Amino acid sequence: MGENYHCRLLDCRPVADWSPLDLLPGLWVGLLGASLAAALRRWFDPVPGRVLAAFSVVLLLLFAPVLLGGKVLLPLDNLRGEVPFQRLAPAEPPGNFLQGDLIRLVTPSLAAVRTAWSAGRWPLWNAQVGAGMPLLADPQAQALQPLVLLGYPFSLPQAAGVTAALRVLTALVFCFLWLRRQGLTEAPAFAGSLAYGLGGFLLLWLGWPIANSAAFLPLALYAVARCDDPGGRRDALLLGLGTLALLLGGHPETILYALGLVLTFLLDLARRRPAGSRRALLVRTGGAFAIAGLIAAPVLLPAIEYAPKTLRAARIRPALPHRATETSPGGRFASEKRRLNSPVRERRADAGGSTMVALRWLPIAAPNAYGNSRYLYYWGLSNTNEDASGFAGTATLLAALLALGARRRFPQERLAMGSAALCLILLAPVGLSSRLLLPLSLCLCYLGACTFERFRMGEVRRRSVLIAAVGLGLVLVWGYLAHADPSDPQRLEVFRFGWLRWQLRFLVLATLILVAAASWRRGRSLAVAVLAIAIGAELLLIHKPANPPMPRRLVLPLTGPVRFLQAKLGQNPGYRMAALGRAFPPNLPSLYGLTDARVYNPMAPQAYMEALAPIIVAWWGELPVLGNPGHPLYPRLGVRYLLAAPGAALPPPLRRVYADPDGSVWEVPGALPLSSSLYQDGGWRLLLAGHARPTASEGAFLAAPLPAGRWRADLLYRPRAFLWGCVLAALGLTAAAAALKPRGPTRTARADPPA
Repeated sequence: MGENYHCRLLDCRPVADWSPLDLLPGLWVGLLGASLAAALRRWFDPVPGRVLAAFSVVLLLLFAPVLLGGKVLLPLDNLRGEVPFQRLAPAEPPGNFLQGDLIRLVTPSLAAVRTAWSAGRWPLWNAQVGAGMPLLADPQAQALQPLVLLGYPFSLPQAAGVTAALRVLTALVFCFLWLRRQGLTEAPAFAGSLAYGLGGFLLLWLGWPIANSAAFLPLALYAVARCDDPGGRRDALLLGLGTLALLLGGHPETILYALGLVLTFLLDLARRRPAGSRRALLVRTGGAFAIAGLIAAPVLLPAIEYAPKTLRAARIRPALPHRATETSPGGRFASEKRRLNSPVRERRADAGGSTMVALRWLPIAAPNAYGNSRYLYYWGLSNTNEDASGFAGTATLLAALLALGARRRFPQERLAMGSAALCLILLAPVGLSSRLLLPLSLCLCYLGACTFERFRMGEVRRRSVLIAAVGLGLVLVWGYLAHADPSDPQRLEVFRFGWLRWQLRFLVLATLILVAAASWRRGRSLAVAVLAIAIGAELLLIHKPANPPMPRRLVLPLTGPVRFLQAKLGQNPGYRMAALGRAFPPNLPSLYGLTDARVYNPMAPQAYMEALAPIIVAWWGELPVLGNPGHPLYPRLGVRYLLAAPGAALPPPLRRVYADPDGSVWEVPGALPLSSSLYQDGGWRLLLAGHARPTASEGAFLAAPLPAGRWRADLLYRPRAFLWGCVLAALGLTAAAAALKPRGPTRTARADPPA
């Protein structure tokens, strides 16, 4: 294959396996972490040095290859599945095929935002996918997400590792501080923060925008707890910043769940306070929430306006515009997964509510009972990320069970218990989204930390520990032994039995520590610290393989067909390309500077996807598969070149202009320029010779009547929701500046003393 090259957007030049510059991402994360610790020590609550050191070790164990070793935290091994990358050498360890969306969807959106910022313009429109689509209104783009912006000093592949490390660090630090604010001492708070920060929800969804909600939820809760104490305006400022970062997270559903949990804890705090201070607390926090919402309006309002026009909205409606043939996050393994799941679906159809409850609840305790999507085979409800992201450690779950029978409770422990119970109820019979595992996992970690604190104070009984341990052990044995693959009971048997043994070991270790140290007068804090290390070790053992680092040679390599398309469309930038079948997956060409007529995104414009119906021959989940290469719609869309398999034979008048073992490229005669097929979103303005002209729509496309002659036409995309959002953001910034304005000294009149 020759030398490895970065693509156009990533500095097209040969790259070495490692250089001293590869240390910079790790140094940058270390600098940001040290700055955060200093700011917390100066203005808020300090994090002890030994806890920060432990968090640093955790980050190194997770991300050393990508922060210091020159590797990449993107599933680049997934490129090998399709033309024109089938001849690439595999990576070791192999990529996680469950993470295909990170390279096909999330990274191209982030790249489009970077391109807009670097050009000095607002990231409002993505012109390189489909007929164009809104960019700022697409939550996947994370245009103003702080943790994404902090990765901008580095290239896109390096920034993925930086953002991931910052997500984990944010979750660890602020979960620790929040638990300390709940009245817990250092060791229990440390154990709870490790259980949450290394838990399934954050690490399994680490590359998706969902992880932003998991990272900032503890920050918002900590800020609310700070506001509960009479203090300065900096606590309200922290709450506003945390809420703003949460609102800019990029995943609306988890943002709503996180805000719901934050508001629940806030109202509980207000309920406990006297009437006067309750009013002050609600005014202080309500103002912070309102200012954060106003500042986030330029992102929120366009997303709200655009959402009903999207493919995801159409799929939610009863009448679907197309059929989904094969769907799987694992790409080429979808057919096998569907075959494996069919017996399970038949069993579910005949099962009662108890089976559905088991399918929903069991992965919270036994995450590998139904296999594991990381290893290609899973026969649960959906996939490992969806079903097992609520796992926070065997010892954590044991401690959470012990919290049920506690005699003395911490102030908001009952609220956490009720919230966890509500999440479990909504997950099972109601069948709501598995994203509810986010608040559930946080509540379980809080309950477990409360039990560790009671244990430190000598309030945990040995008998209760033994009963809870036996019960949990029976659940684990039943979960792993009674849930073999229905189509092949031997499949992944060694893997499942191995995890049963590992979880039983950690369960026995936690039980022995809790039982043996229960009678100690000293050393219980050390015992809790050992439990925290055991929780971290188990979670790293199970979740670290979900995010394998990839070698730099796989960073968007340039094969022959891609080089040809770059050369030809670079000379003629006013045209698009497309690929037939599942070759060169949609959105991915945009990373090479190519404009693709296809688009893969749940936020894709529904009207445009309906316009593509004559050339869409199948759907792979939400990924359109194009065919019918002789259809006149291709030249109408400005498609000048089609990429196909190496041995493809397309009908005339299509002409093959390039072929090699990686693929073939075919020229489409009569292709129209891009401006002839532009998606009409309602935010366009047409200026003809500097004067505004009316626009119209022609189906999904922008249209406008033009007078005869030669004119200079300028198209400006300025959605009204964005303009109103800027107005609201200005009001929010003004209100924030007024609230933070320093108050001058109060002057009082002084009477002269009597003579």
